[in-house]
Amino acid sequence: MTSPAPITAEPLSDVVPLDPSAWTNWLQGQVDPLWRPGEWSQQAWFFDGDVDNPRTSASKCITTSCWTVMHSRGLVCRHCLEMLKTSTLSKEEFTATYERPRRIRTQWGTERESCVLNGLSGRCERPASSGQLCRTHYSRWRRRSDQQATVEEWLATTTVEPLAAMPTCIVRGCFNQRVVSGLCNTHHQTWERDKRVGATRDPEQWASQAATRLLTNQFTLRDLTEPVRWEFLYGLQQRDARGGIIEPMATRLLTRRLEGVPSLLTVDVDSFIEGIVNQHNLVALIRETVRGLRRASLSFRGLAPTDADTWDLGWMNLRSTALGGRRHRAGQVDASAIRQPWLREVIKTWADTVSLDSVKFKRVFACCVVASDALHARPGGGQDYTNLRFADMQAVFTAMSRIRRTADDELASRNYRQQSFGCFMEIVDFGRKTDMLTGMPGSFDRDKTLVLPPEETSEDAAGRAVPEPVIAQLDAHLALMGAGFSYGEMKPADIELMMQTAYLVLRDTGRRPVEIASLRLKCLETRGDENTLVWDNVKKRRYGRKLPITRETADVIRAWLVRRRQLEVPPRSRKFLFPSITDRSGIAHMGGSLANAMREWVTAIPVLPSDELDEHGNRLPFDRSLIFPYAFRHSYAQRHADAGVPVDVLKELMDHRSIVTTMSYYQVSLKRKREAITTMRRHTIDRSGRPAPFTSTTDYEAQSVAVPFGNCREPSNVKAGGKACAIRFQCAGCGFYRPDPSYLPAIEEHVNDLRADRETARAMDADDFVVRNLADQITAFTTVADTMRDRLGKLPQDEREEIEEASSILRKVRATREHKLLPLTVIRKEAPDSC
Repeated sequence: MTSPAPITAEPLSDVVPLDPSAWTNWLQGQVDPLWRPGEWSQQAWFFDGDVDNPRTSASKCITTSCWTVMHSRGLVCRHCLEMLKTSTLSKEEFTATYERPRRIRTQWGTERESCVLNGLSGRCERPASSGQLCRTHYSRWRRRSDQQATVEEWLATTTVEPLAAMPTCIVRGCFNQRVVSGLCNTHHQTWERDKRVGATRDPEQWASQAATRLLTNQFTLRDLTEPVRWEFLYGLQQRDARGGIIEPMATRLLTRRLEGVPSLLTVDVDSFIEGIVNQHNLVALIRETVRGLRRASLSFRGLAPTDADTWDLGWMNLRSTALGGRRHRAGQVDASAIRQPWLREVIKTWADTVSLDSVKFKRVFACCVVASDALHARPGGGQDYTNLRFADMQAVFTAMSRIRRTADDELASRNYRQQSFGCFMEIVDFGRKTDMLTGMPGSFDRDKTLVLPPEETSEDAAGRAVPEPVIAQLDAHLALMGAGFSYGEMKPADIELMMQTAYLVLRDTGRRPVEIASLRLKCLETRGDENTLVWDNVKKRRYGRKLPITRETADVIRAWLVRRRQLEVPPRSRKFLFPSITDRSGIAHMGGSLANAMREWVTAIPVLPSDELDEHGNRLPFDRSLIFPYAFRHSYAQRHADAGVPVDVLKELMDHRSIVTTMSYYQVSLKRKREAITTMRRHTIDRSGRPAPFTSTTDYEAQSVAVPFGNCREPSNVKAGGKACAIRFQCAGCGFYRPDPSYLPAIEEHVNDLRADRETARAMDADDFVVRNLADQITAFTTVADTMRDRLGKLPQDEREEIEEASSILRKVRATREHKLLPLTVIRKEAPDSC
């Protein structure tokens, strides 16, 4: 059986060759002429946004008496904001009670309130000019018989009838009433001003060239070329259909830049946005519109989105893992990289049939590209799937086993490579189940031999934690965190405090970034001097977890809570400590903004040296790409492991299910361990406090064994790995005892235990030799500890710090070795948590 015919569809180029007339006619059949009734006028190509429509990004100033239309919701206009600053009222009280002066209650370019004259036929429909009267009625009032009568007195006695509205202004797109020479008041004033600098004195000629005065909630497509009008309208309707917000101001600004463009399909988006890169709404609108039109052009030509060589992920009905719903953002894969037509057809059908997210699709597609390259190198190139055999499957598996990371070209993890092979087999299985691969030999299938061997753990594997000296440098530049970062309508000072708080909580608690971003307002519990953070383990779906935190961390959260409760946040974000940018965000909390802010912050720090030195002894710069939110979780765990926190305690702090995951933080590289021993072997003493250094690193490791309170050189005990002490670990009385400063915490803890045992023995009326033995051990161990502390106190500061660092490393090594599971412990075979 032969394989299916290859795809012959013409690849979609950047400039799609179309018949302009046929393309425009096709678009006219796709748009809805009754779209947005009350807002969109198809005849006038004019959009007048309803400020009460939540799907339109425009709203009145939140001050009750103000008319000003703002480009977004929940905003205060400039005038009201200035008045609010001088007021003693709260924002809520001010916006509810402030009366904006009538003389500035009408925005320039809009029609004034109607004339106040009322008659038998109703109210006058012409706009007020002076004294709340229209021009005609104001002129009649000026000619009143009783010149002392006020406007109110004249209105009460006059028999003048109301007037009907005048026709609209002759300026294209203006809907205000005519006042003089066919122009409304606003355009008449503009014409008078233009005439003084040489403009035509013919009002109709001037009106034909005058720009339409548009308000914040309005835009027009009349000035665009015929094809672009329909293309833009089609794009706006598609945006509206998928639940997007229509933004009149962004649309109006974009239409000005598109005047004279023959077709949006000819626009090079990357070049077009060079001058507006910081105007995110405009950039998003032009990108979305052009992408939607390119997809529409495929339909116009009778093609499916996957018929081209380049597939746009926003066209493939994939789920969005970040925002929920369907994926609409840009993203492309090169389908021509899959050389076998049968494999490409199976992937297309699989993507259309199976409900999957974009991350899964990209992972499977990448695996199929690897498999395609492997098959292409085989005899026949894998073009006919009926000729594939087990040797071809072995070639695919070999290619999967050699997948390397893009960032550093290192071999990918065993788990990733094995899963990649599984992803390819998922596509093959789908093809078989759907009869697309009828006739594919059974030998081209899984086999128990196609399994990667377990990886050997490298002692020198680099950790992912941000080193503590680097964290100290970050803390020194904390004021830069959030500076200049844009976050919706939030003020710069609030943004800085929010981002700094998020970083400090992330640093001090070791929670995952999503767990910090999703903290609730009531995340802090205080009982006496104890503070507890309440958080949700989102990854493992364990909610309402509690973590003890320091008073300093709790104070940071409280300081932000005071500011947070004063902010106006999107309604859906009200229960979160760190709100989302807008109510239209895919998630209700901060989400990935912390990572973006941290990236800008780290970039802004002028100098960030590491502890590594070059050949001249100068400190090398730290790799800033290693600083990202998740790395601080590793730093938190590593910090506690270095401090000697028991592994079972750290397991609970990290909320790990498997202790195997926690144990990874106690692994010390071979190089660091050697350096620590080299430092420590010179500071070993005997039980009397006399110096007894080891001659070499090898001597330290090979000729001694670590026992609870120091090293032991007794040959039989060394041979037994420290389990054959003849005097039951009364080390301070043994001539083979060799303690060093890394054992000081254990010795001090043992002395405290001995003191407690001595008091217990006295309370039990034990014999004197028991009490004396305990007292002698206390004296001996205390002498050892005091001797080491005195020797350390006489050393230079830099040497003391070196010894402290070496002590921390060796304690961590011993913590790893000493951890044992109790007998008969039930071990559940679970997949380890990701760190």
